[in-house]
Amino acid sequence: MASDASSTPAVPQRVVLVGPIQQENLALQYLAAAARAAGHEAMVVSYGDRAELDQAVKEVVDRAPDLVGLGMAFQNNIDDYLALMRALRPAGFRGHMTCGGHVPTFCYEELLRDVPDLDTAVRHEAEQTLVEMLDALAQGSAPRNISGLVWREGDRVVAGPVRRPIVDLDSLAPPTRSAEPYVVGGLTVDFLITARGCVGECHYCSIAAFTSEIGIPFRLRKPEPVADEIAAVYHERGARVMFVQDDLFVLPSEKKTVERVERMKARLDERGASDVVFWVKGRPETITPKVCEALARMGTIHMFLGVENASAKRLDYLGRTHLPIHNESAIARCEAAGITPSFNFMLFDPDCSMDDIDATIEMASHHLDLPWNVCRTEVYSGTELRARLEAEGRLEGDYRSYGYRMRDARAELMFRVLRVSFHERALALEALLNRLISLSFARQLHERYFPGRTTDVLSAEVRALTRAVRADTVEELRLAHAFASQCALGDKRGARQFAVDRGLAIGERDLAWRARADDLWQRLNARGVTLMARRGVKPPGRVRTGFGVASGS
Repeated sequence: MASDASSTPAVPQRVVLVGPIQQENLALQYLAAAARAAGHEAMVVSYGDRAELDQAVKEVVDRAPDLVGLGMAFQNNIDDYLALMRALRPAGFRGHMTCGGHVPTFCYEELLRDVPDLDTAVRHEAEQTLVEMLDALAQGSAPRNISGLVWREGDRVVAGPVRRPIVDLDSLAPPTRSAEPYVVGGLTVDFLITARGCVGECHYCSIAAFTSEIGIPFRLRKPEPVADEIAAVYHERGARVMFVQDDLFVLPSEKKTVERVERMKARLDERGASDVVFWVKGRPETITPKVCEALARMGTIHMFLGVENASAKRLDYLGRTHLPIHNESAIARCEAAGITPSFNFMLFDPDCSMDDIDATIEMASHHLDLPWNVCRTEVYSGTELRARLEAEGRLEGDYRSYGYRMRDARAELMFRVLRVSFHERALALEALLNRLISLSFARQLHERYFPGRTTDVLSAEVRALTRAVRADTVEELRLAHAFASQCALGDKRGARQFAVDRGLAIGERDLAWRARADDLWQRLNARGVTLMARRGVKPPGRVRTGFGVASGS
C-alpha cells in the first residue's frame, strides 16, 4: 500500500501526534512533516506524564483527529501512556489510535493485549508507515497490510514486514520546530539530527536493538544540508546554540569525522552563521586530537562522552568497545581543545562488584570540575542485557518496568541505600546533578559570547557551586560504599535508618544548593537575553527556560 508523497489525498486526514516535548522531540516533528508533505494535516501535543493527562486528552478530543499517534520513547513511563490510551475513548475520541517509538517496536504484543482501545502499533522508523496509514484512512480502509505496522485480525496480533529505513535522510521533509524555543543563558537553543542509528553494540542500549532489525545500523546526512538547516534557524529564529542529538556525531574514522566537520564549517561560514556553537556526543575511543581540533574550529564547546565506567570488566560487560585509558585520554583531549566534556557514571549493573564501584567513584573524584552524574544501568526491551537476564532467571518486573538484583549483595545494598538518600541529588529527572549539567552549559555560553569581568565573576560562582556539589557527592558515595561494605546484610532496620539519615542530611544541603543554582540560572538567562537583544537578536516570543534542555543527555 505505497503512497505518493507528491500527490494530495482525496480526503486529507488529520493526525495528532502526542509525546514529551523534551529537547524539542524532533522524532514527532519529522513524522508531522512527513504527513504534511503527503497532503495531510498534522499537529503535535505535549504529554510527558500523568500530570499532563487531562490537558492532553482535552487537546486531542477538541481537535477530533482521524488518527492519534502516541510516541513512546521511554521505558520508564509506559504506565503514563497506558493511562492516556485508556482515557481517550471515554473522553470522546473516535478515530484510529496507534503508537510508535522504541517501546512499541519491541512491546507491541503487550500493548495491544493490555489496551483493547489501541488499534495498531508502529515499529521502527515511521515516516512512510504513518503516511500509508493516513492514506488508507482517506480511502475509508482500516490500516493493515502495511510494512512496519502491527494490527489485529480477530483475536490475533499480526505484524507486517519490517520496513526498510529511508537511506537518504536528506530526502525527508524537514521538521517544523516549536514556536516556543529553549533558551539557555539567554541564548536560543535549537536541536538537530544529522544521523540516525549507531555503530555501537552496547548491550544495554535500545538504539542498538532498534537498528539491528532494520538492516542498516547507521545513516548520515550530508554536511551541506545540515549546515543549511542550521543557518535557517540561525537567521530565522536567532538560534546561536545547536544541540546535536545524534547518538554518534563523532564517527569511528578520524579522517571522515574531520572532513565532515570541516565541510559543515565551510558551509556555515558561507551562510553567515560562523559563530554558532555546538553540543555534540562522542564515544571515548574515537576522540583524537585532530577530531577535537576540528570540532572546536566548527564551534563545539561541549561534548557528552560515553564514559560509563572506570572498570575494564564493567565496560566489557556493558558491550562497550573502549577501555578506561580511553576515558581519560578523551577527557584530556577535549579539555585541551577548549571543549567541556560531561558524562554519566553507570555505577551499578547486574554483575558489578564493590571494587568496580569504588574504581568509578575514584575516577569521579578526579573530575570534580566537570559536569557528571551517577546512575544504575537500566533494562530496556529488545536489548542483549534484557535477554541475558531473562536467560539467567534474574529479570524482574514486566515490560512496563524491568529490574534486577545484583549478584553482589553488598552492591545491591549500596544501590538501595542510594535510591533513598540520593534520589533528588542524582536519580530523579530533575535531580540536582542534572540541573548542574545545564547550569555549567549556560556558564560556557556566557564565557563564549560575553567574555569579560562580569562573566568571570558569574563563571566563578557557577564553578564553585558545581564543584562543591560534586565533591559532596563523592564523599556521600564513599560513605554509602563503606556502610554497604561493613553492614550486616540482614540488618534491614539499620540500612533503612542509614539511608534516611543520609537522605535528610543531603536534602538539607541540597535545599541551599538548589536555591543558588536557581538564582544563577535566572541571572545568566536574564543577562544573556539583555546582551543578545543589544546585538539585535531576540527570542521569537515565548520561550522555555527550564533546566531540562541539557541535563541527562
